[in-house]
Amino acid sequence: MRQPASIYVRSMRRGVARLYARVERRVRKAAARAGGEVAGPAPARAIVDRETLRAAFRDLGLARGDAVLVHSGMSHLGKISGGARGVFELINEIVGENGHVLYPVFPFDTLMQTYLLSKPIFDVRSAPTKMGALTHFALNTSKGVRSVHPTHSVLAFGPRSANFVGEHQLCATPFADRSPFSRLVEARGKILLVGVGLNSTTSFHLTEDRLGDRFPVRVYGRETFRVACIDANGERCEVVTKSHDPFISRIRDCDIVKDDFLSTGVLRERAVGSGVVGLIDAVAMDRTLERLCLRNRKTIYGKIWG
Repeated sequence: MRQPASIYVRSMRRGVARLYARVERRVRKAAARAGGEVAGPAPARAIVDRETLRAAFRDLGLARGDAVLVHSGMSHLGKISGGARGVFELINEIVGENGHVLYPVFPFDTLMQTYLLSKPIFDVRSAPTKMGALTHFALNTSKGVRSVHPTHSVLAFGPRSANFVGEHQLCATPFADRSPFSRLVEARGKILLVGVGLNSTTSFHLTEDRLGDRFPVRVYGRETFRVACIDANGERCEVVTKSHDPFISRIRDCDIVKDDFLSTGVLRERAVGSGVVGLIDAVAMDRTLERLCLRNRKTIYGKIWG
């Protein structure tokens, strides 16, 4: 399957835009130095208390009994009272003892392919998370159940955690039909964005994996990786996965569909501190992405043609 012509045109345009932006930044810095400008003090960080965050989460629609996947970048909101522990406990409190909270605890912060080419051994008991302070705290509580997947591991809390993460290692691709991302849709769950936007929302790939050959962009490279993994009982296994194509990853922009999400109610947002929190309906997101792709040829890789 070759890529549509629009993908190559978009890649060239984004490459030119990045080059222009880099040159512009250098020119501005040189002009500032020549003019003797001195950078002023950094603005004071906003203070966000627990009740402000609670009100925002509830106003968005987070409720008792929910299943929710949390993406976070807490520093973008400001200084949050109670830090990661406070946010972790607040989310658990709102969804209650019958709710489920999932965190992406991916062990890499580079391109997926770069990580896989390093030939990692993924040990579910000790592999770090590179997804921020909140996921680091969640992982260190030792009370969740973590999926055995070398790239897109998910940590789940709640009475049926194993139902969400227990078959991830059997998926041919990270977001396939037995993945935590698919299970979240089956549970009619939600996606909570704490200080981050759509470009931090990995569930976009669920729709791509589900549509398979009907999706007009080939998002995975041709190579298959076999990764040694160790589960919670210390048992070794091998997980087979594909890697996202770096060429395609570099032109991805999830904000392309933001207006569609906001206008249809897929995404709701509230300003908090210096940033924004948002809540996504996971089922509506999947259905909207499918409709935009198959009817309008609109994807997070641009409008598809050629």
